[in-house]
Amino acid sequence: MESHAVINEMIEAFTNYRHAHRVLMETWYKMVFLTPLWWAGLLLGIIPWLVWWKFHNKNDTGDLFRAGLFMGVIALILDSVGVQLGLWVYPYDVLPFIPGYLPWDLTLLPITVMFFLEIKPNWLPLKKGFIFAIIAAFIGEPLAIISKLYQPLGWNSLYSFPIYIVLYLLSEKIARGKTFNSKL
Repeated sequence: MESHAVINEMIEAFTNYRHAHRVLMETWYKMVFLTPLWWAGLLLGIIPWLVWWKFHNKNDTGDLFRAGLFMGVIALILDSVGVQLGLWVYPYDVLPFIPGYLPWDLTLLPITVMFFLEIKPNWLPLKKGFIFAIIAAFIGEPLAIISKLYQPLGWNSLYSFPIYIVLYLLSEKIARGKTFNSKL
């Protein structure tokens, strides 16, 4: 296919995407914005950070935050891919123009990882990763479904389980990396 044909096809595809996004934004504004579940998402995105800041070990802030930042960025990327592939949807998204549920990706998962890094520091990372994955996949995801914040379309929490283990192990490795003069 010649380059001008590719460009024309891509412009048409993005025009369709722009139209669909406009419909999504209008629907979100009319049906989601400022509803109780929208407020719940906003609070889920803020309150855990305040609690973590108050109670975490201030000597380990950099190491913990680095691991949490890694978890948040990777979770947001993977979540966005899943939404765009149509594997799940977040009916009460806090921000409709970012595919992925920000309170889950940028707050609940990172805070939980940082908490796990602080407690039982002598436990094997795989053991903590396994527990983290059980909590995230088999408690967090079902609670999100029950509360109508998350709706899987072609996904099962069993698929999430090994992914959460790997993400935890990578986060722990980053937190304890000697490159950053880790104290954990």
